[in-house]
Amino acid sequence: MESGGRDRRRAATLAEIKAAARRLLVGGGSAAVGLRAVARELGLTPPALYRYFPSHEALISALIADLYDELTSALMELRCTEDTDDLGAQLYLLANGLRDWALAHPAEFALLFGTAVPSPDAEDHEDTPGHQAAMRFGALFKELVAQIWHWKPFPYPPDEQLGTELVAQLTQESEHFQGMPPGAIYLSLTYWTRLYGLICMEVFGQLHWVLPDAGAYFEAQLYEIGEALGLDCPAPE
Repeated sequence: MESGGRDRRRAATLAEIKAAARRLLVGGGSAAVGLRAVARELGLTPPALYRYFPSHEALISALIADLYDELTSALMELRCTEDTDDLGAQLYLLANGLRDWALAHPAEFALLFGTAVPSPDAEDHEDTPGHQAAMRFGALFKELVAQIWHWKPFPYPPDEQLGTELVAQLTQESEHFQGMPPGAIYLSLTYWTRLYGLICMEVFGQLHWVLPDAGAYFEAQLYEIGEALGLDCPAPE
């Protein structure tokens, strides 16, 4: 019983620390999220904080994990509101859900998608909470594009157009895309970076010079991508 009480208190303190870190993030960006700053926010001493997070990197990884899981849960809830057999609707829900979350949480989005991801060769990078949560988020889009491919394979560039080095890298990823060929993965990655890049530019205010509201442009881009994937997508209004 006593052990259970300690575990609950520890879990509550961990949650308070991460909540404080998020407030600092929203208020001052990632540079404001330091262990000393979090300790001050909670009225703790820095050594007390080290009992919960041994380093700044550990705290940031835990915060990133929470944010990715929050985003993933929000997107999964959106998917549950739509017919799972309508893959075009699923694509629209996920893409627009990501954009909506990013615009509502610009500081959090900047931490998730503006933070350098450790190289696959980095020691223990796959064991960090942040990396594991990022993989859960990415799996949503990988699974959807694989569903689209197996339902109705879309045209893709031949291997010789991509080059041997790129084909080799894409082939290594095939198992994560349910056996899709390199060219199909290449197109999927192209479309993902296209939408991701557009969301980044909008969130960071890089489209205001030409588009006061980038929503219509995003919808047009999404429609174009849906058409290329062979989906029956509604035309932008």
